[in-house]
Amino acid sequence: MNTAHRRFRTAAVIAASAGAALLATSCSGTFDKFDESKAYKKTETFSFAKASNGIDTLPSWVPAGATGIDEVIRTTGNERILRMTANITEIDHNSCIAQPTVETRPASLSAQWWPTGVEKGSSFQCGDWYVGEKDSFVYGYRPETLDFIIDQLDNK
Repeated sequence: MNTAHRRFRTAAVIAASAGAALLATSCSGTFDKFDESKAYKKTETFSFAKASNGIDTLPSWVPAGATGIDEVIRTTGNERILRMTANITEIDHNSCIAQPTVETRPASLSAQWWPTGVEKGSSFQCGDWYVGEKDSFVYGYRPETLDFIIDQLDNK
């Protein structure tokens, strides 16, 4: 074996050993379901002047005439909050049922426009959304259903 090949092989072995040692020390701690970055808190915010602008994002029950739509979604789960200017009678009630009392976990998402506890005042359930009206706005809330995220929210 020539000297250059032997040096290359030695350097490769040293590099691999160093990498393995680094990996072993970085993996020696205890792990939670999520790391300290709190990945379950990551969100995206959307605003649409009218419903047709958000046709690929908004739930199907949103009336075509809705305007001033704001939405926050959890990107690592499925919780969403939504506010719009619309007449609640224009919602597609074929996909909704009257909901006189709401038994759901409170929203963990927040926005400046989202009144605390508004989800408890919902009057309809549209699929997995709770929908209600307050102060001339229609609000929609879809609670988180992914157990591993709910565990993180309950243990914060």
